[in-house]
Amino acid sequence: MPGGAPIKSKSKRGRRLYPKDYASIAALAAEDKKALDIKILEVKKLTPVADYLVVCTGESAPQLKALSSHIEEKLKEKGVKSIRLEGRENSNWFILDLGSVIVHIMGKEERRKYKLEDLWGKRGITYHL
Repeated sequence: MPGGAPIKSKSKRGRRLYPKDYASIAALAAEDKKALDIKILEVKKLTPVADYLVVCTGESAPQLKALSSHIEEKLKEKGVKSIRLEGRENSNWFILDLGSVIVHIMGKEERRKYKLEDLWGKRGITYHL
């Protein structure tokens, strides 16, 4: 299937959306809220955990929360029914788990420290926004 197995939802026009579509929706929503260094990593050949990771950086705790809320809202508008949110109010790292797409919203220091992109090496296909 193109872009992995479909997530259980349909667009308003009835077209089935795939994980790659949801990764793009999440990345564009992050861009709406001025996230920095937005990347989509295709990891489906490297791990059974997810097909795509979206990683972005926010500059403050309020921006991180706004990014999380906005991305979740945009995904729900596209019909995603099940989104699991990890991260606390005072956390500098939020995770939105859609199953085959995982969105990491990180503060600058957390992004520098954990270097998620480096974990996947050059084997993960990266799309930049």
